[in-house]
Amino acid sequence: MKKFIVISILVLTLFLSDIAQAQVKVGVAIDMDLSVVAQVDRYNLVLGDSGFAVDYLVKTGRFDNNTPLSWYVAGGGWAGWDDGFGVRAPLGISWYFAKGWDLYGQVQPVADFDNDFDFSVDGAIGVRFAF
Repeated sequence: MKKFIVISILVLTLFLSDIAQAQVKVGVAIDMDLSVVAQVDRYNLVLGDSGFAVDYLVKTGRFDNNTPLSWYVAGGGWAGWDDGFGVRAPLGISWYFAKGWDLYGQVQPVADFDNDFDFSVDGAIGVRFAF
C-alpha cells in the first residue's frame, strides 16, 4: 500500500504545473473499483483503493450542438488492480446534465501483462464536477 501511495503522489506531481491553468473536473466512478476520478484537460486520472489508471483523450467530439452529449476516445495504462499492470483504450460518452456537472460512461478494452497476457473488456460509469 505504501508503494501505491508513493506512485500516486509522483504521478500527481507530474501534472501540478499544468493543473494550475487547466480545466479540472473531480468526481467518483465505478472503474475497476469504486474510485476517485479527475479530468485535467486531456488526461483522465482514476485512483481506486487498490490501483490507478491514467488515460489521454486522443479524440473528442460532440454529436451535435443541440444536445448536451459528447464522445471521446482515449488511450492509457493502469497498475495495481490484482497486482497487475497493462494498457486500456476507453471509448466513452459524457452527458452534461447541469451547470458544471457531467455523467459519463465508457467501455474499455484492457490488456493485462502481469503474469500471462490477458484481454478483457471492462466498463466504467461516473459523475464529475468542473471547477
